[in-house]
Amino acid sequence: MSRWNWRILAGGGLILMGVIALLDAVFQVELSGLLWSFLFLLGGAAFLAVLANDRNQWWAAIPGFTLLGIGALIGLSRLAPAATDQIGGAIVLGGIGLSFIVVYILNRNFWWAIIPAGVMASLVVMLVLEPVFGESIAWIFLLGLAATFGLVYLLPTPGGERMEWALWPAGVMVVISLIVMGVSVEWAAYAIPALMILAGIVLFVRALRRG
Repeated sequence: MSRWNWRILAGGGLILMGVIALLDAVFQVELSGLLWSFLFLLGGAAFLAVLANDRNQWWAAIPGFTLLGIGALIGLSRLAPAATDQIGGAIVLGGIGLSFIVVYILNRNFWWAIIPAGVMASLVVMLVLEPVFGESIAWIFLLGLAATFGLVYLLPTPGGERMEWALWPAGVMVVISLIVMGVSVEWAAYAIPALMILAGIVLFVRALRRG
């Protein structure tokens, strides 16, 4: 885009923002929040347009979906404040996580993108389930991290080999999540021993079959 066109867009944006601010001040019209929402959404769409024109520009997915999430949060806070309190954080974190998923889909060599995507997804699940489990939800996040590293191990790589190192952090996170669950969740005192018994039975049966 030429410098002249950028000046037109910048000038038009400043005029629009000035008009909105003036309406807020004179007529007490609450439009500034929706304006900021629109600007963030527009910025996110601009980055995604760069990505759509050239898939090699994978980096554009990260600011693109992040800005879309922020814009959606601002707009929702104006249109439905009660819903913002419940899912506001999940919207932004979900946008960030989605950006890394898109990065991995565009280039399977970027396996590292699964890790931040899994972290964001774990946080989203934790925020969504907080009303159900209360404040004792740290184990959900840890279990999500375990699933993330498990996914890193399971997903195919261009060379076809497994990234076996990912099993170590996955296993550690599972153990820690079970410990935290056992301390913080009442029903875990029954669920965890039941899972241990079930795992023991599975190992015992498999050993008998191989024998």
